[in-house]
Amino acid sequence: MDLKRRLLPIAIALAVIAILFISWTPNWESSTWLRSEKPYVAFRFELESNAAKSVENMAFDISNRLDVRHEWHRVEDGAAQWQVTLVFKEQQNRVQIDATVRRREKIVDHIVVRGETAVANELADRVVALLSSRIEKAHKNTD
Repeated sequence: MDLKRRLLPIAIALAVIAILFISWTPNWESSTWLRSEKPYVAFRFELESNAAKSVENMAFDISNRLDVRHEWHRVEDGAAQWQVTLVFKEQQNRVQIDATVRRREKIVDHIVVRGETAVANELADRVVALLSSRIEKAHKNTD
């Protein structure tokens, strides 16, 4: 009886470790063996060589906003399921952001956001929100 009492906590600990190991393992039914159901996304920013400082700041702001999003894993181009190219064009006091979303080199979506440079914060919000919703929806529909 004394032996059972001493082995019970060890058995419970081993059971907890086994459950944690099983929950950590990849999705066995997935063809890609990824542990996460979130999409792996790579972003590329293209600015004109003579882009204004405000456009560079907007691109930096969007990049930071994309870094902190929890809807996806931001990775390098080689490991990505999704590739997003953001092209920034400036004409006078207006900015146009073209975002092309690709999955395995096939274009899935194209987003265009235009506005005055004075509302750069709103433009950044809009681009990030659109990318989040479109990639998340497309990722759920492909799996």
